[in-house]
Amino acid sequence: MTDRSFQHANDQARARLARLVATLTPAQLAVDLGGGWTVASALTHTGFWDRWQAARWTEMLAGRWSAQDESVIAAEHLANAALDPYWAGIGSGRIVALALEAATELDALIAGAPDATVEALAGTPSAYLLNRHRHRGEHLDQIERALGIVAPRAVDRSFVARNAASRQRLASIVECLRESDMALITEEGGWTVAQALAHVAFWDRSTAARWRAAQAAADEGEPPDPFQIPYALLDGLNPPLAEMVDAWSGRLGAAIGRETLAAAAAVDAIIESLADSLPDSLLAEKPNLVGRWTHREAHIEQVERALAAGRPAAAPVDRSFDARNEASLARLREFVGGLSAADLALSSGEGSWTVGQTLGHLAFWDRFLEARWRAAVAAEPGGQPTFLPHELADLINDGLPPTWLAFASSSPEAAMAETLEAAQAVDRLIAGLPETAPVEAVLADRPALLDRSIHRLEHLEELQKVIAAHRGA
Repeated sequence: MTDRSFQHANDQARARLARLVATLTPAQLAVDLGGGWTVASALTHTGFWDRWQAARWTEMLAGRWSAQDESVIAAEHLANAALDPYWAGIGSGRIVALALEAATELDALIAGAPDATVEALAGTPSAYLLNRHRHRGEHLDQIERALGIVAPRAVDRSFVARNAASRQRLASIVECLRESDMALITEEGGWTVAQALAHVAFWDRSTAARWRAAQAAADEGEPPDPFQIPYALLDGLNPPLAEMVDAWSGRLGAAIGRETLAAAAAVDAIIESLADSLPDSLLAEKPNLVGRWTHREAHIEQVERALAAGRPAAAPVDRSFDARNEASLARLREFVGGLSAADLALSSGEGSWTVGQTLGHLAFWDRFLEARWRAAVAAEPGGQPTFLPHELADLINDGLPPTWLAFASSSPEAAMAETLEAAQAVDRLIAGLPETAPVEAVLADRPALLDRSIHRLEHLEELQKVIAAHRGA
């Protein structure tokens, strides 16, 4: 569905203009705004440019002019400079009516534009042709400040949600990427999937760096304004970047996708933190620096088409760990069923845990992993438990044995029952993970998060030797 949220913002800006002009007096129209501007000339300025844009929309909708005609865009600046001295001298009698009439006519033309035209303009340097509320809002802010009118400023933060949505769409691709996908061509004679993803990652990283530089350079109380890279320069940057990705893609593989997602998250977080302080002029003049979704979506669509067209059928996901989990659970159940309270107190060696402590260790990590998988599944499709540093795991293992010993000593039956219940619970959850769960990625990097037999059998073999040795003595 074509995004036409700008229509509501245009309507609000026009209504705000109508409320203002309905109350202006001749004395207020003459108030000095600074820089040679008065309230009257500012209203004339907004009216002129709305009429200018209405004429351009009339030409566009008739098929006689393209929004990408840069010569016309450049001519606007010349017209602006040439007409400024005359606007302040225009008589004020019809100014307010002309400004409102111009806004009304223009907004009607924009609202009636076909979806194809709207989509061609959205997210480009010509997006100001849709978002006329931004230009009006700047001058309304200026006028209301001069007149002492306090009006709430509605900040258009829709780009925050769109950035997040594009990042989630990117995540859904990255989660299922295979090494073989990276060489697929995204379009006829175009980049590979690896090149397209790396291109997105580079420009998100670059944009994040520009935002950080703008934050550092901004004077106190002034909004940050990242610098724009000239469009002509982009043609000199993108091809060599693509060549470098070709050289690196074999080494990086699917890691390019994860880097792309990390870059998107980093720049989106910066933009979201600054959203309320960004002036409308920045949103209008540098939309791609704020709405990262526009750049991402174009390349995401290319990648999706390449995957749909060139990807061979996926091999069945190896879920043999379910059978291994079931077998190790049966072995644990059989072992626990033959234990006595005295067995739980047996040590597996000097300075080692007791049988009861080891069972507590198994129960804890099964319960802990169950909770981590639940959190990952609830957080987002395709999520997996966050990485647990080995140092933290060692601290947990060092700190919990006294608790496990006390539990096993005071209630041996409850300790053994909890060991089995914890194992059953995590196995049941793993067996029922949704199709979006990144099974292949987890098996490749951290198989014990799915294959609980790895951890169980390691300790069961040790415990069975301890019990056999004790009973044979």
